[in-house]
Amino acid sequence: MIRLPRVAALAPVALAACLLAACGDAELKTSTAAGSGQLAFKLTGGGCSPVRATARAGPVTIAATNRTDVADELELVDADETVLGEREDIVPGESAALTLTLQPGRYAVYCGFQSGQRTHGTLTVTGKAVVAHGTTPDALDHAVEEYKEYVEHESAQLVTGTAAFVAALKAGQLQKAKDLFGPTRVHYETIEPIAERFGDLDPEIDARANDVADRARWSGFHRIEQILWVKGTTAGTERYADKLLADVKTLHARIPGIELQAAQVANGAVGLLDEVSSSKITGEEDRYSHTDLADFQANLTGSREAFETLAPVLRATGEQRLVAQVERQFAAVQAGLDRYRRDTPLGFALYTELTKRDRRAFAQQLAALTEPLSQVAGKLVGQG
Repeated sequence: MIRLPRVAALAPVALAACLLAACGDAELKTSTAAGSGQLAFKLTGGGCSPVRATARAGPVTIAATNRTDVADELELVDADETVLGEREDIVPGESAALTLTLQPGRYAVYCGFQSGQRTHGTLTVTGKAVVAHGTTPDALDHAVEEYKEYVEHESAQLVTGTAAFVAALKAGQLQKAKDLFGPTRVHYETIEPIAERFGDLDPEIDARANDVADRARWSGFHRIEQILWVKGTTAGTERYADKLLADVKTLHARIPGIELQAAQVANGAVGLLDEVSSSKITGEEDRYSHTDLADFQANLTGSREAFETLAPVLRATGEQRLVAQVERQFAAVQAGLDRYRRDTPLGFALYTELTKRDRRAFAQQLAALTEPLSQVAGKLVGQG
């Protein structure tokens, strides 16, 4: 989830503000040959440290250590405002990384989400253009295309589900709209890392109340959720409903044109688990309806689908042990979640049934899954 509207990724004024803030003023460079870049950033109260970094074109691993006292995020954005990768819920004192094959150009590294600074550092990538898929391009191209087919299917289901949800809202069918809310949203949650690539759409569709600077502009699923559960009516949802349907149709129309690296698919799989850790098992996501466990399942399903498209390539390159470890941990998380399946339109218990012990157990299972899964992107580009 992109927490606040983004300023222009490489706007000179924003960059100057970051350079003058407490972002750190050192410049970070990779001294390695193209294809083996390692960069380390710190998330500070003032944003990114350092504010300038340089790497050679090719595989680059960006690691971030959280030096603040709240969970925070890292996000890499290109000059066209496309989100190339992110890591969420980096807890204080811990580190997280994402790996991508980067072409020559300038990129923004955003930090300071939770501190409200939203400052960014700049990453300049030098050298010549490189092939994104390394030593197994055909197999990885196939994996990416397979994943894109999955994403397009889910986005089509999202459009269909949203149309039915909107129809119920406009007909004043309160209970039907409530019953459709969770099952409709799951199709968004399975592909959220792809939706987040379009920075303007994700906040419009999925922002929560605290994610927007101007509450008057708050829209999307959670704006409607608040009206349905807090006010107990469909009245007042009409304009939000029309906008929501238009936005998900726009998302569906944009998806066929996206360009993806296999490493981005892998990073997205991790990102979906970060989403669970940061909002689903805390109850923050669906705070009015308490339908968080259906979102949890959707994130888990989307993550597993992404991983499974890449698993054949990993096995072919000798990573059978890693594949087995990830599969085992996916099964463990799923087994825990299956305990909360219910014969209801949502398909799951409400979040309010979770105990502190349950949340702690899920957090431990997710950590055990995220650790090996986060290695996959590096393996695919030769950084692991």
